Amino acid sequence: MKWIKSHPWLTGLLFVLIASIVFFFYTDLHLLYRSRPAEFEAAVTQDLQDAKMSGAAILFVRDGQVESAKGYGFADVESGRSVNPDTLFTVASVSKTVTATALMTLYEQGKFGLDDDINDYLPFDIRNPTYTDTPITFRMLLSHTSSIIDSSAYDRFYTLKKTPVLPDSPISLEFQMRDYLGVDGEWYDTEENFLKEAPGAVYFYSNTGYGLIGYLVEQISGMPFNEYCKQAIFEPLGMEHSAWLFKDVDTSLMAIPYGYNDLTRQPRVIGFYGYPTYPDGTLKTSVNEYARFLSVFVNEGRTFEGEQFLKPETVKEMLTLKNFPGIESPAAVGLAWHFDGESYLHTGGDPGISTLVYFNPETDRAVIFFSNSGGEYDIPGVARLIFIDSKLSPLLIEKMNAP
Repeated sequence: MKWIKSHPWLTGLLFVLIASIVFFFYTDLHLLYRSRPAEFEAAVTQDLQDAKMSGAAILFVRDGQVESAKGYGFADVESGRSVNPDTLFTVASVSKTVTATALMTLYEQGKFGLDDDINDYLPFDIRNPTYTDTPITFRMLLSHTSSIIDSSAYDRFYTLKKTPVLPDSPISLEFQMRDYLGVDGEWYDTEENFLKEAPGAVYFYSNTGYGLIGYLVEQISGMPFNEYCKQAIFEPLGMEHSAWLFKDVDTSLMAIPYGYNDLTRQPRVIGFYGYPTYPDGTLKTSVNEYARFLSVFVNEGRTFEGEQFLKPETVKEMLTLKNFPGIESPAAVGLAWHFDGESYLHTGGDPGISTLVYFNPETDRAVIFFSNSGGEYDIPGVARLIFIDSKLSPLLIEKMNAP
């Protein structure tokens, strides 16, 4: 003890060491290092248990067709309703792949050009206030290079944070876009809503930018975004239960989002919620139905039945990569889709939601993972994400690429 007193810095070091050990076991991160079963199903089950995921569905595509689809755990823990491949999940930012495709169906009709100024299609002007002479284009929005960003106000509009909690936001998409991006809007902020860099110069992931894409779909098509997607995407692709808003789905088919209480060691109900920029993340779909959408990118624009949904050149345009410097990190990105060096991908996370999609059009393979757990940005939520990123994701990719 005398030696410690003579070296007071040791007290701080000892405190950090003890706190780290407590955190490591409190969040079950030590389970990251336990051995994993060799058999795939047993390994997935263990990973989901270690990550405290209430439920999940996983689907694999091989040779351009569904190879397998399976549910794990519970869509509703309290009632004991199990997840199956037709269980509907809110898929968070994986939704952006559908939003981008909705816009591209209008592009195929010649309604706009990717490098057009979006102001030519809007009832009010949007400009980065630092670069008022630089147009923001459709391509910039689709590739997260528009310089429009999410301010601290973005999270305030989740209905999860309101009383009472509402599944769908009472604020319309149009009102939110005007309020946030119109110079006279209540939430317009030249410092927080836009980057200091010019439009097109750098990559910075933007939920608000994808809300704006949905609003552009409305302006160009003359239809509400959710209705246009039903007519142009869901019905043609046979996605009969998929929808954007809770009012349009049978919630008895939905997986309820859950958090996890590390103190009580029990799932914590989060429930259903929404937000006004819903094209950026509130798609409700199943792995079976999303696979019908993903087939378009795996099969050069064709459905599983071989029908042409998008032109091959449109798919190629969406998957053509450009490497951008980034504010947080550089990115290889197409239109909506990102690239990790081997596969195209998109991930998603919101309170009680974790999703990921990988595919390789060269091998005609893909994997879809939807879960009704994780995605929170508190300490337990971040711990859950570590399990997904470091163990589950590599396992799924390995299985997708296996001979």
